[in-house]
Amino acid sequence: MREILTLQARYNQFANDNMLKVLETLSPSDLQKDVGVYYTSIIGTFIHILEADIAILLGIINSYAPNPLDTKPLQDALASGLQNKSFESLITLRRQADRLIIDLVDSIADFSAVRELSFPGISFKKSIAQYFLSILNHGTHHRGQIAAILDIMNVPNDFAGMLGM
Repeated sequence: MREILTLQARYNQFANDNMLKVLETLSPSDLQKDVGVYYTSIIGTFIHILEADIAILLGIINSYAPNPLDTKPLQDALASGLQNKSFESLITLRRQADRLIIDLVDSIADFSAVRELSFPGISFKKSIAQYFLSILNHGTHHRGQIAAILDIMNVPNDFAGMLGM
């Protein structure tokens, strides 16, 4: 399982890096434009992915590691509100999160261990592996939304192919 999760985490890092190269070419107004998606804009969707990775993987799931990683700077950034950060700061946080997620996969001893994860109104009892797969795939889903927005805007993009790694 570690090999699969490491591959997925490295893919997310690769896809995020390539997505950022495209997003860095856009104007602030293009990043923030309301395009009618659930999280409103490219930047809103990007922030949502980052929030989930920091809160769930680097927060809750990290607490299941035998020796949890130091994610305090990312947790502090999340607590202060990512919407208030500059795009440059968000890029730095994204890259830090991607490195830490790979380190977190390496630090988990037992991916089959079942843990409870609760959100307001819903709880899950799943293996640590299933939580990892769920959140790593969550990023893939939302990067696909960003790619579709870029397609509609006629912005060339091809950052999602795992075989290009």
